[in-house]
Amino acid sequence: MKRVQRDRDEMAFSEIFDFFAPKINAYFIQNRIKIESSEELTQEVLSAVWVKSNLYDSKKSAFSTWIYTIARNKKIDFFRKNSKINFVEEDIREFLYQDREIDLIEESEAKKQIERINNELDEQQKIIIKMNFFENKSHKKIADELEIPLGTVKSRIRQILTKMQEFIK
Repeated sequence: MKRVQRDRDEMAFSEIFDFFAPKINAYFIQNRIKIESSEELTQEVLSAVWVKSNLYDSKKSAFSTWIYTIARNKKIDFFRKNSKINFVEEDIREFLYQDREIDLIEESEAKKQIERINNELDEQQKIIIKMNFFENKSHKKIADELEIPLGTVKSRIRQILTKMQEFIK
């Protein structure tokens, strides 16, 4: 490896390649990677060894440790790229909405609840709720815009939400 680092010696690299290529290829195959892909990954590992040879430090690790670390990282990248998450949208929907009686409120009932909440909240409360939940503004941003203390904004939102929960019951 020193000759590769120092002189970019292709013959020295060829020796490294001949020695490690079968071992790295076997490593990938043992990790359930098909032969075609394992050969490609082996090429990538050894190309990285050539390109990054200046990064190897014999004081930090053995050369075999360094090369297998590169191989392990290539393996992880390979699995990340090739993992396919198979799901059926209907299964997800069924899981999310199973046993959810609250989701079955009739539309007219929901409209009545919204209308009741709208009638019960004063203008200042409506503004705070709109800013927080519909405009996604932080409590700090609301306090700054309305020129009221941050603690006041937080307590008002808490009071409004408590009030709204009572309406829905």
